[in-house]
Amino acid sequence: MTYEGELSTVDIMIVGAGVAGLATAVSLHAAGFNRVTVFEAEPQLRPHGLGLNILPNAVRELAELGLLDELQQHAVRTRELAMYNPRGDLVWREDRGTLAGYRWPQLSISRARLVTVLADEVRRRLGDSAVVTDARLVGLHSEPGRAYATVMDRDGSTRVVETELLIGADGVHSAVRAAFYPAEGPPPSNGVTMFRGTAWGPEFLTGSTMAVLGDDRRRLVLYPIDRDDTPGRCLINWVAAWPDSEADALQRDAAGVAERRAAVLRQFGSWAPPGVDLPRLLGDTADVQQYSMIDRDPVPQWSFNNVTLVGDAAHAMYPAGSNGATQAIVDARVLSWHLATHTEVGSGLRAYEDERRPQMTELQHANRSMGPEKVITLAHQRAPHGFDDVSEVFSEDELTEISRGYARTGQFDQDWVNSRPSLTVDRRQRDPRDDSSGAGGATDTEAVKETSFITAVIRAMEHDRADAYLVDRYAALLSTPRSRRMADAALAVGGTIGSVIVRARFGDIALFEAAADGIAQVVCLGAGSDTRAWRLALPARTRFFEIDLPGQLEAKERLLEPVRDQLACRRVSLGEDLRRETWPQRLLAAGYEPDSPTVWIIEGLLPYLQIEDFTRLIGTVRKMSTRGSVLLVDAPHTDFYTDPVNETFLTFMKSRGSAFQLGFDDLGDFLRHQGWTAEAYTLRQLHAGECPWLPSPPERLCPPHDHHWVARAHVS
Repeated sequence: MTYEGELSTVDIMIVGAGVAGLATAVSLHAAGFNRVTVFEAEPQLRPHGLGLNILPNAVRELAELGLLDELQQHAVRTRELAMYNPRGDLVWREDRGTLAGYRWPQLSISRARLVTVLADEVRRRLGDSAVVTDARLVGLHSEPGRAYATVMDRDGSTRVVETELLIGADGVHSAVRAAFYPAEGPPPSNGVTMFRGTAWGPEFLTGSTMAVLGDDRRRLVLYPIDRDDTPGRCLINWVAAWPDSEADALQRDAAGVAERRAAVLRQFGSWAPPGVDLPRLLGDTADVQQYSMIDRDPVPQWSFNNVTLVGDAAHAMYPAGSNGATQAIVDARVLSWHLATHTEVGSGLRAYEDERRPQMTELQHANRSMGPEKVITLAHQRAPHGFDDVSEVFSEDELTEISRGYARTGQFDQDWVNSRPSLTVDRRQRDPRDDSSGAGGATDTEAVKETSFITAVIRAMEHDRADAYLVDRYAALLSTPRSRRMADAALAVGGTIGSVIVRARFGDIALFEAAADGIAQVVCLGAGSDTRAWRLALPARTRFFEIDLPGQLEAKERLLEPVRDQLACRRVSLGEDLRRETWPQRLLAAGYEPDSPTVWIIEGLLPYLQIEDFTRLIGTVRKMSTRGSVLLVDAPHTDFYTDPVNETFLTFMKSRGSAFQLGFDDLGDFLRHQGWTAEAYTLRQLHAGECPWLPSPPERLCPPHDHHWVARAHVS
């Protein structure tokens, strides 16, 4: 299904009014979808549940939705995570949230409070009718472009809801998931039972600490989730867990609150949580809940036609590392972003799943080893009778790496959370088919898209010359009226064509040489209007991966549809923002083989990047490259920005939202410091014949003010 009209006309049904479903509804509205309805099985929306933690990566999303201030009114900003053995000996502690350098806090909050705030926001944005209760999903049929959901109320009456997109957010016992995995059965237990409760009590440790105690079998977790007007008092959420194999007859028959309290005390009564009177805390707990610890096995697919899964319906995991609600919120935002920035529901769902499913599968497996809490198990195994100094048990580096490695798995490490591009959708990002001339500036992503098709116009102009330095008979197909107008405007203010033409010829010859040497894998980053997969006679076994902004490659494919059958190699396109750290995962999932020599092409991209973005990108490429791999890259010389002849052009590009910013005094030297063996040339050096394997470009393509580098580099 394509978006024939505005996003506001797309009918979306969400099944489940928990954290995942409500966060998805809010996120979809923020991304431009206005016809969103949440269906809940319960007769009334009665938020329930005890404490949970929201990590900074998800708090960032809530902040961008405008909900952080309201949530913080009844939440605690977690300051530290501290892990202890049963005697209360400190095994490991680390700062959390803003104290750890994140730009956003970590929040400990009641699940009921979080759901209430989200539900109120759904109704405020979408109206009271946006949440439908007493509507349990009992049947689901999907086909391309439509889904048909049968819902039943408590009286047994049923009705069919037809929708263009259905999102399953109905938790670990998901009926939506069961429709596609009917043989899966109930979620498996790991043989551990959890007892949970909350009670008001005195603050402990910093007053904002999450404390985790344990040995090799049992866990006791305590953290504050709210405060009242009484100084030094907080609402403490506690969780006690131990294997069913150690349960006594009294625990198995613990049907009432008193029996459950007694069962917890028999297991943990001798433990010493710092600053907490555990028997008193349990005595003050009005309701003790009992659960089996369950999760779901990862599945190979979340999306079927126009149906997909989010939250626990997609990737239920053990409660380790504070990732349940956190990842549900991130799912909601990533899904909404991809749906809004793709022109088809199907491509948006594929991009969402390609980004999230591999990462969540890895996190599910990590949580089965209890995430960062495994340090407690290791401490008990190495020092079962306790220790005087934790350095007797662990090195500082070992503890740090356990924590950081888990953070990297879930993509909530500090650098990523603080620096990744926002998932807030600028409506102008959405549709690359728009061929209007427009007025004023463009978004940064649109600017890159615009310039990509300007370069196609420049290549087409060169191709038509009798003395053409570059042959590209497909470029004219990409020369739309809009891109021709933009090219004319850029050239009128001093824009040059030489760097576009020369880097393309340089790359063509280098790619041919690599193919002749047997390299059969090519990755073009920022592929835009690149036509090499069509116009170069590459061997049929060559896999040609193209990566660019969502929508960019789809637009190119539509324009090149008349010559689709002229693709000689195996082309794979991936819509992805290269500033995001998810593109390597998607590339690997698409069949990239890191052990095979590769030609990497990065053309015309660097002016739009900050130096840290480019350094990270080149570093990633280097890590994914084996011996024999080749990098083809170009970039402005720093003199380009200081030459007064270019001032008018640079001002024009900035007005289009496409401010050039990155340049190099010596691109070759930079690449050598990044682990490559490089040969780099300016256009003037190429004109002078200093590159032995490239025909010297003519003077007209190498004017003095077009200060530009091209480079070929090999893995050193």
